[in-house]
Amino acid sequence: MASTPTPRPHFSSVPPIPSNNNQRHHHNQNRSHHRRNNNRNRWSSSSTRFYSSPASSAGAGAGVPSAAATASAAFSSSLSPWLGAQKTRLAPEFSGRRSNRNPGKMNSGGPRAVPNNQQHSKAAEEVLHSLTNAGNDVSAIDSVLLHYRLYVAEDYVYLLKEFANTGDLLLATRTYDFAMSRATDNTFMGKLTSNMIRTLGRLKKIELALDLFEESRTRGYGNTVYSFSAMISALGRNNRFSEAVSLLRSMGKFGLEPNLVTYNAIIDAGAKGELTFEIVVKFLEEMIAAGCMPDRLTYNSLLKTCVAKGRWKLCRDLLAEMEWKGIGRDVYTYNTYVDALCKGGRMDLARHAIDVEMPAKNIWPNVVTYSTLMAGYSKAERFEDALNIYDEMKHLLIRLDRVSYNTLVGLYANLGWFEEAVGKFKEMECCGIKNDVVTYNALIEGYGRHNKYVEVQKLFDEMKARRIYPNDLTYSTLIKIYTKGRMYAEAMDVYRELKQEGMKTDVVFYSALIDALCKNGLIESSLRLLDVMTEKGSRPNVVTYNSIIDAFKIGQQLPALECAVDTPFQANEHQIKPSSSRLIVGNFQDQKTDIGNNDEIMKMLEQLAAEKAGLTKKDKRSRQDNFFIVQIFQKMHEMEIKPNVVTFSAILNACSCCETFQDASKLLDALRVFDSQVYGVAHGLLMGHRQGIWDQTQTLFDELEHLDSSTASAFYNALTDMLWHFGQKLGAQMVVIEGRNRNVWKGGWSTESLDLHLTSCGAACAMVHTWLLELRTTVFGGQKLPPILSILTGWGKHSKVVGNGTLRKAVEALLNGIGAPFQISECNLGRFKSEGPEVAAWLRQPSTLNVLLLHDCIVYSQPVERNQTFNIPSLGAL
Repeated sequence: MASTPTPRPHFSSVPPIPSNNNQRHHHNQNRSHHRRNNNRNRWSSSSTRFYSSPASSAGAGAGVPSAAATASAAFSSSLSPWLGAQKTRLAPEFSGRRSNRNPGKMNSGGPRAVPNNQQHSKAAEEVLHSLTNAGNDVSAIDSVLLHYRLYVAEDYVYLLKEFANTGDLLLATRTYDFAMSRATDNTFMGKLTSNMIRTLGRLKKIELALDLFEESRTRGYGNTVYSFSAMISALGRNNRFSEAVSLLRSMGKFGLEPNLVTYNAIIDAGAKGELTFEIVVKFLEEMIAAGCMPDRLTYNSLLKTCVAKGRWKLCRDLLAEMEWKGIGRDVYTYNTYVDALCKGGRMDLARHAIDVEMPAKNIWPNVVTYSTLMAGYSKAERFEDALNIYDEMKHLLIRLDRVSYNTLVGLYANLGWFEEAVGKFKEMECCGIKNDVVTYNALIEGYGRHNKYVEVQKLFDEMKARRIYPNDLTYSTLIKIYTKGRMYAEAMDVYRELKQEGMKTDVVFYSALIDALCKNGLIESSLRLLDVMTEKGSRPNVVTYNSIIDAFKIGQQLPALECAVDTPFQANEHQIKPSSSRLIVGNFQDQKTDIGNNDEIMKMLEQLAAEKAGLTKKDKRSRQDNFFIVQIFQKMHEMEIKPNVVTFSAILNACSCCETFQDASKLLDALRVFDSQVYGVAHGLLMGHRQGIWDQTQTLFDELEHLDSSTASAFYNALTDMLWHFGQKLGAQMVVIEGRNRNVWKGGWSTESLDLHLTSCGAACAMVHTWLLELRTTVFGGQKLPPILSILTGWGKHSKVVGNGTLRKAVEALLNGIGAPFQISECNLGRFKSEGPEVAAWLRQPSTLNVLLLHDCIVYSQPVERNQTFNIPSLGAL
């Protein structure tokens, strides 16, 4: 007898939903009270109202953490074995963020337009058009409302949702006040109020929402499940999840029982507050225990908890559970899934979801779907693919939304296509989409990347003149731009303004400044700032530490940067010329501001300005400084900050800068204490233990296949570079061959062409040897080579001198060293070419095989003993 197939692991004990389940009808009735939306507003103020404080709600609710304990509660349900079984050691943290750019940067943290499917009359559309034209004229607004006199609650709900989409607080409040002044029915008033609370939550006016909620509850028409649910949703989207939980727990005091809408609201609140899936899923368990069956909205919110960290595998299993339980998907479901895939770097799967999975379900991508995909490609710096998505949107006649425009503006600006960027900037306004702070941030960052400082300042002044107020990301970007350009006086001015505006310095600000300091080789300053950051209560993240670790390589390459400035810094044509008075230390100290005399960041900027002027000196760094990495890694370990592929690459780059092989081996051996798998493999290959370590290497490479291609290629590049640098060239070649077999590098490899665009210098050199050996096999096999052979390196578009790219120079030196008959193409500086017969003749020479075969300089050497001591200075010595 055939065995019964085992169903997929699922996240609750809920059986599949029968096709005739009455619960669906109930879901449809409530759906209008709980529309999905995709914005994440952040309000950190905490005010408690009539409901119990977070601390007092401990123990309330079976199986659910209290409001005070939710943030740290361990997940201990029946899902734990499933979650543990699915994780690999390297994912998802290993493929984590490469920068501190806000995940919602292109959306500014503001309300993203949500399709308004609210039932309404034709008159409501006319009112909306007239109100929009009225602008900020209060008398005109009131005149429109008096003229039309809408009577149906659904019409006013429709207007409120539209105003939430467009961010028009004045129109929302005047419309709500007008409708309430003429309402006599409590049901009518309750419906309007719950929707107004949601609108205020979306517009970041959480205090107004709380006041309105209290007033409506006191007057009777707000003491409903829907008003409570709306307030829970508003608190969650404003990053006040603990208060949302307290409000949920207080419902029993007013004779109310949470229903499906309420539980969907609290789950969605957790998702918008970026709580982990393990915490939010507990409310799913409570929901089921209360007899409320989850629906599509429940799962859409659960999916959203996976987006921030790119947990696409968990999303995939949630989708499978929806399928198994008979819960249909919609475009919001797939938009969230695509977002998670993009955050996890799996752009191939995101494209497959849009092209294959969605049409198979008769679900068609919308502007949000394509905007998400375009932003994902842009973040991965796959700019050509991002532009192809834009072309596809135009072909499908999909009208761009605010996020699409902001993504395009940032994309063009980063590419240096400023004419196109400004064109999209202006086109937004022509299409009725106002430029916002995100639009300006994108332009400022793009101009700053290309050292166009005058344009940066003009944009900053222009946005303020248009009353588009800079946010913390604007100031962080400006300080990063000016600090990287060693324009410390301008950075000081921006920092003063930031403090005067009362904005807080968060992890993004500190990380940006630390990164800028590190890029200039100012390691000591970055370490001091790290201490300041911790003292101010900002917790560093992996990006912060990656910048500092990577700086040890930069410090070796640019030893003069933190010493006396022998040559004055020369401003380029785009540089803002500071007045001579700004170069005098005394003038910095005499400038009085209201930020206090003990501001460490200001003191640091003043010191950097003085160093630039050559008024102070610093000692050069010693060779032992690389071992500070061990101390930094220890700090990361103590703070439970998990390193990612960028950490690994930075450490291997630092190893490559060690003066001796012994120093590099000692550094890697010390790091094996923290991660025996990753650093054990690197150390073993460096020491020439191929036979004993290759099985572990294969296992590590197997796990890398679960990560995105850019993460995997970065791993292979860093590992190969280190091995090649220290003469372990056969080991480097083995890594390259393994990477090629696993399709790590997407460049072409054929008999006639070798594409090295995505490889590092070490990987490229090893790959050239391997490719030439394959050509030799072809020649001795009796086959002819193609008429023209090419090696593509790129011409170094990021280099200061055109055609002077590091990769191109390394390959050129290699080809000259082995005597290969390749020359630079006259029409393409990034292409080496040769005629096939000439290469074949060279390959037939007896001496050619000897120069193509690679060897390790150290084989089967003894590993460093774990009890062997060497001096590792502490961070305090800096």
